[in-house]
Amino acid sequence: MRRQRRSTKLLALTLGLVLFGAACGNDDDSGGGTTTTGGATETTVEGAPGGTLTVAGEQEHTSFNWVNSEHNAAWTSYFMQLVWPSATIFSPEGEPVENSEFVSYELTSEDPQVVTYTVNEDAVWSDGEPISLEDFQFTWRSQNGKEKSTEVDPDTGEPLPLFNAADTTGYQDITSVEAGDDDNTIVVTYENKFADWKALFSPILPLHAFKAAGGGDEVVGFATGFNIDTVDLANVVSGAWYSVTDQQIGTSLTLDRNDSYWGKPGNLDEIVIRWITDATQEPAALANNEADVAFPQAQIDLVQQTEGIPGIETFVGFGTFWEHMDFNFANPHLAKVEVRTAIAHAIDRSEVVERLPAQFDPSAEVLNNRMFFPASSAYEPHGEDEYGAQDIDGAKALLESAGYTLGADGIYAHPTDGKLSLRFTWRDPNPRREQTFQLVQSQLKEAGIEVNDARAPDFTFLDTGDFDIALFGWTGGTTLAGQVAIYSTDGGNNNGKYSNSEVDQLLDQSDEELDEDTRTDLLNQVDTILWKDMPTIPMFQVPEFLAWRDTVSNVSYNGYQGFTWNAEKWSVA
Repeated sequence: MRRQRRSTKLLALTLGLVLFGAACGNDDDSGGGTTTTGGATETTVEGAPGGTLTVAGEQEHTSFNWVNSEHNAAWTSYFMQLVWPSATIFSPEGEPVENSEFVSYELTSEDPQVVTYTVNEDAVWSDGEPISLEDFQFTWRSQNGKEKSTEVDPDTGEPLPLFNAADTTGYQDITSVEAGDDDNTIVVTYENKFADWKALFSPILPLHAFKAAGGGDEVVGFATGFNIDTVDLANVVSGAWYSVTDQQIGTSLTLDRNDSYWGKPGNLDEIVIRWITDATQEPAALANNEADVAFPQAQIDLVQQTEGIPGIETFVGFGTFWEHMDFNFANPHLAKVEVRTAIAHAIDRSEVVERLPAQFDPSAEVLNNRMFFPASSAYEPHGEDEYGAQDIDGAKALLESAGYTLGADGIYAHPTDGKLSLRFTWRDPNPRREQTFQLVQSQLKEAGIEVNDARAPDFTFLDTGDFDIALFGWTGGTTLAGQVAIYSTDGGNNNGKYSNSEVDQLLDQSDEELDEDTRTDLLNQVDTILWKDMPTIPMFQVPEFLAWRDTVSNVSYNGYQGFTWNAEKWSVA
């Protein structure tokens, strides 16, 4: 029996809500600070400890528990990863790095898969409670989706999960979390092998705090106990560098250095997140010394404005959020591989990249692999040869081979399935996606394919299947298992209902393959098949923009874990 993988859907869609500018312009510096683009490297400068730093926060959280499916937002993870400890930290290159101040781990058996964690004997929560086996067990229990509630799914009649976890990937493969040889050793045994095991237990959740937040019931605490409008901040205990000490809803959130932290302490005394939810106001906040660091939406006008502010350094990078178009196989036209591949031939992806992400950074490129990004050594551009350039004649030939004839209106039609007219859907408002639609609409018309504006106010269309072609984004990179679930027959994010038994088999193999080279080969085999079947068309990585005052040291872009990934090292002059 195949295992159903559930990938990190909500976080991906949350990141997909951001608005990116579609205005044209150039990338010339117009004074002000230094601008860099492309890949990121970290150069740590030992700054004097102390001081307060203000971050311009763009999306205020609704709960401190971001691994809850209803509150799974990127901005929450940006600051809570400084509060709740993680076994692994991902580097700017996407490499998993053991958080050795907190824990060490080792793959002690491959069959069955067993991972042994050794927690620092000094590791405690900020209220003095030790970080223990119970916390690891609770993290697993709340994330594996196996415990069921008395409520049932109205559509299936099946019991709902007891905990509303945002993502069960990996945790559902664990069969036990038990004590090892001493109080600081924890043994995790897997029922099914899971190649991305290093990404798990990040974060670790404080069981006693969830119980307190739920009035003695950790399930209630998980669901609602950390909502910002009802939370007792005393329950937001810290096991890392900073503690949450104050919140002014709609205005600010304050993190102070956690004096109970056993490792190297956070450098800053205090980090204040000032909520500026209108991104167009963030350059003014930087210019007026009201913010020291900003991570706004990458709108071209905003980028150029920020680059012109004296004393501000900026960085444009391409992270793990990538755009793609998905086909719905329920549509009789799109059920034909000839139509899907004809659309891929007719679209000039290079023009789309030139008009959109290349406005931020001319190094932007077409994405020709769904599994890996161009900066990865595993990246193979499988779509480059056949789909690297627009081919209108090739698109028309494919349609005609499938029985389509060109109508007097310039649009192809099928004798039984009718006119080749398709709905093109994206979550609106989003200027970048609207411009993508306009470009694609014009390109496809050249090949006799009609697509119509079917923009939607939210992402409900993905769950209901109410789309023909959907334009949206995924977040990938740190856990390949979460991303590849998009393409398995029973994958929780397979919105278009694509199915290929060979792909299913290769994906299952890749999830259990512990050798990285072999796994890379399996996933590249999957991508090769996907270019033949064409359930989706990858487009490009979305540009991200980071700005900081030149009196601040150690700010470093990280597309895999967010811009606060090393905030414990930040310093102010």
